[in-house]
Amino acid sequence: MSDISIVEEATSIAKARPSKRQSGLGYDTRPNAPWGLQRISTAATVSGSAKAMDYTYSYASGGLGQGADIYIVDTGIYTQHNAFGGRASVVWSHNNDTTDSDGHGTHVAGTAAGDVLGVASNANIFGVKALDSGGGGWSSNVIAGIDYIIQSHDARKANTPENNTHFIGSVISMSLASSGPVQAINLAIQAAIHAGIHTVVAAGNDHSDACNSSPASSGGLRGGAITVGSIGMNAHVSSFSNYGDCVDVYAPGEDVISAWIGGRDMVNSLSGTSMATPHVTGIVACAMQGNATLAGDPGLMKEWVRMMGLGVSTGGDGDGGVVVANNGVKGGSGGGGGGDGMIGL
Repeated sequence: MSDISIVEEATSIAKARPSKRQSGLGYDTRPNAPWGLQRISTAATVSGSAKAMDYTYSYASGGLGQGADIYIVDTGIYTQHNAFGGRASVVWSHNNDTTDSDGHGTHVAGTAAGDVLGVASNANIFGVKALDSGGGGWSSNVIAGIDYIIQSHDARKANTPENNTHFIGSVISMSLASSGPVQAINLAIQAAIHAGIHTVVAAGNDHSDACNSSPASSGGLRGGAITVGSIGMNAHVSSFSNYGDCVDVYAPGEDVISAWIGGRDMVNSLSGTSMATPHVTGIVACAMQGNATLAGDPGLMKEWVRMMGLGVSTGGDGDGGVVVANNGVKGGSGGGGGGDGMIGL
């Protein structure tokens, strides 16, 4: 018929999307990322050099934690680092010194919420300096820091002049460990969770039962915190990582590149459950966006984090494997280029 130009099978059409969104996949991607960001946003195998910055980070929402408050309980934060884009501040210090002379807190903050380097790249970053320049400290300072966070969260949640009108919730990130269980720390974390604050903690680096130290023992089957162990690029549990019933999920913790002290563009590569923890912190901050139910319920968030995780076999006989943290995006390419106890990293 002269009125018909062509005959073609119908196909689905969607509105034009930004160029960074891969057509038909339903998620955004960001290049030039550390390997850990690809690991938490794909179900595929990740391979390549851990030192390279040529991996792809995939995420479901471009908001990337905007409106979420992340409290980094650590050695402080080098807030002038370019990775933070003016979003970072140190709001509490056990000794009134707000600088990070150790670098550990800056590295953790970079993975949790740094530009390019981090998971929740639009979240607010608040440093709570409970550890000293050598990376150690006292349980009393950690507890005092948590108490400050609860008060800050309550103030921002309420309709006060200090409140951010775009505030959606708070998450505490604790990359530290004690030599044994500290009941006072676990009770402080329980209070934070009761106040509606999501709490993500490191499993520890002794290759032993995570239930034997705090704050790790406040998670898993023992409590409401989310305790994070470490895996390498091969998704096997790191040789140093603690394990057991107190661990909820595992995340990238070997050769993790993140922000560092000494210059606005400085980066460093570190390993430990300290590095794994902020990956999950960032996932929680992003998950709060657009989901008021998750944002206000740490218990449901913990269930969601475990539900989104990927079951990975560790290769041992009769071993059921581990749960590897995932942000809900399963696609993407796998290639790449009590007492006053002493606290330590």
